[in-house]
Amino acid sequence: MRSLRPAALRDRVAQRIRQRDPDGDALRRALRAAMVVPLAGAVGFVVAANSQTPLFAIFGSVALLVFSDFPGNANNRALAYAGLAVNGYVMISLGTLVAPYPVPAVLTMFVLGVVVTFSGVLSETIAAGQRATLLTFVLPACTPVGPLGERLLGWTIALAVCVPAALLLLAPRHHGQLRSRAARACRTLADRLDGAATAEDVTHAMDRLRATFLGADFRPVGLTAGSRALVRVVDDLEWVSDRTGQRAGAALADMRAPAVRVLRCAAAVLQQPRSAGRDTGRAELDVALADLRKVARGRYREDLETILGAEDDEHAVRLGRELLRRRTIAATIGATGRIIAAAAAADARPVWARALGVRLPPTGASERLLPETVVAAQIASRFVTNRAVAVRNSLRTGLGLAIAVAVTHLFPVEHGFWVVLGALSVLRSSALTTGTRVWRAVIGTGIGFLLGAALINLVGVDPPVLWMLLPLVVFGSAYVPEIASFTAAQAAFTMMVLIFFNLIVPTGWEVGLIRVEDVVVGALVGVVVSLLVWPRGATAAVTRAIDSARGIFARYLQVAVLRITRGAFEERRDEVAILSHNALAASRVVDDAVRQYLSESSGETDFRAPVVRSFNRAIRLRAAADLIADIPTPPPLSAYPNVRTVLESHVQAICDRLAGRPDPERAWTPISDDFVLALRSEVRDAASQDDLGVSAALPLLTVAAALGELELIYPLGAPREPAR
Repeated sequence: MRSLRPAALRDRVAQRIRQRDPDGDALRRALRAAMVVPLAGAVGFVVAANSQTPLFAIFGSVALLVFSDFPGNANNRALAYAGLAVNGYVMISLGTLVAPYPVPAVLTMFVLGVVVTFSGVLSETIAAGQRATLLTFVLPACTPVGPLGERLLGWTIALAVCVPAALLLLAPRHHGQLRSRAARACRTLADRLDGAATAEDVTHAMDRLRATFLGADFRPVGLTAGSRALVRVVDDLEWVSDRTGQRAGAALADMRAPAVRVLRCAAAVLQQPRSAGRDTGRAELDVALADLRKVARGRYREDLETILGAEDDEHAVRLGRELLRRRTIAATIGATGRIIAAAAAADARPVWARALGVRLPPTGASERLLPETVVAAQIASRFVTNRAVAVRNSLRTGLGLAIAVAVTHLFPVEHGFWVVLGALSVLRSSALTTGTRVWRAVIGTGIGFLLGAALINLVGVDPPVLWMLLPLVVFGSAYVPEIASFTAAQAAFTMMVLIFFNLIVPTGWEVGLIRVEDVVVGALVGVVVSLLVWPRGATAAVTRAIDSARGIFARYLQVAVLRITRGAFEERRDEVAILSHNALAASRVVDDAVRQYLSESSGETDFRAPVVRSFNRAIRLRAAADLIADIPTPPPLSAYPNVRTVLESHVQAICDRLAGRPDPERAWTPISDDFVLALRSEVRDAASQDDLGVSAALPLLTVAAALGELELIYPLGAPREPAR
């Protein structure tokens, strides 16, 4: 009973708010909506009281301030709102045009549901405007037909009042959160290498970065090349954080200082909010990267000479293990810096160049940047070809909304608008989770109806009283979804709807009862569609997606290694390039599947951990292949044939392990040991340790270091890792 005491309840609410809204952005957005939505509604009543203008002004304001929250700086957000404004004019006109005709209305709803839902995979900005775009079509298509001019006037009023407020009033702080948290992770890792941060500090910084990246249904990046490059930064920082143990700084030896400088310069570039202001930081980062390359190359040469000159093999093997660890940490830090530098250079392009996808900086496989136009086409084609989760979700959403619209035409539903919104609210990626949302939606709507009815019975439908209540219910409908459950969000939204409709047409509590009935109908439509179209949900799809991506990455890795061990002839280079692009596309598809799985799953972190861990390991496989593919020049084919055999043997063993064909009878030793012994034997046989021989060994060392890390992730001889 202690938890029910006022003080305990207050503490629990405060803790929940701190967890769900640590930066206070949801609170600021709710306060802004509470102040501005009533103002837009009031303007609508003043301009055209006895028309549909107030209805569209009020719900247009909700679409702009409650349903939408665009990312980016002020310029990017202004551009996003301009796009939503155009979409709204088109959707309202189209919805009004097809509303009287059942077949065109149903077909149009299906097409829009599919296209708008699927377009979220292209950019977080597009994803942020999905619900608002659908709302601007559903409202005119499922309400009594009215003059188009009145409806467009209401939308214009909403834009005129809400867009300036969204850009200037209580501006959000969380936009650019992925950059800021990646910058914090870079600084914390630099402090860790310097001995000024603990392992707990690194874990905390990476947890926040991981939550920002994986916590959204879509990648929290835009369509621009610079924004998309940050995805790889998250992957690399995740890996570096796992390798920065207590002696990581000491293990880097004289590479520690330049590696730390790269991380700090990278953090400074990420932290700069404007792309134009990143030029100075990017120049400093380029200098730091050049310094790291210079020091690293000298360090590796010295290490190789020390290994080759060691008195016995046992001592040489110990040195080899340290060398390979040092090589992978420094290489990954360098790759992270190059990605951030390339992203900053891409962001510094003029707007027209970004729109056309031209003038990209030259990059390697690790930091590859693709033109925006190419990416948009590739994402769409790859997702469709691979029957990705997003494609099936889009088809299901379009079908569910189309059937909901059909129901409003076939049956005597008084407010068809709520039927479609009910279906949209509960549609999830499987019948099981859709069913869960059905009862939550119905219960939440019922609670909101009861509270709203009690409130209206208490205060009546006198307009001055309702106007006083309007800011409170708008605040609740905007804030409750961010800090509370789906049920509470439905209750808050229903209360807001009761106030809205009683302002427009004072009917009392009856409108709330009608909303409960319509939500039940729409929710049942969502259940039936999910059951028929995709009963297995994202949980089954994520396993297939990870397995498929792992196979593509393994083939890419093997061919990249063969390019080094057997020569970089033209056909091999072309094959590496093709597989590199295929791997990049596969990463995007599996990322979508994992996000859908995480958004569907309501279990604890331990329940999700196996899938997330399997996903991260698969991505690391691609990253290792990228590092090997980035080796500019393979050694002469006559150099170190035994070492080449060792590399090919170990990469084949890794691929067999990934394909579920490990050799449990064979005793495997770490590649560091085999690499060092083979290298020393060939140097002894050649009786030479000249500068050319050491230079030829450096590319082979890079391959061995990357494969050594993969052997830690996928132990040879172990049973195949399940993705479930």
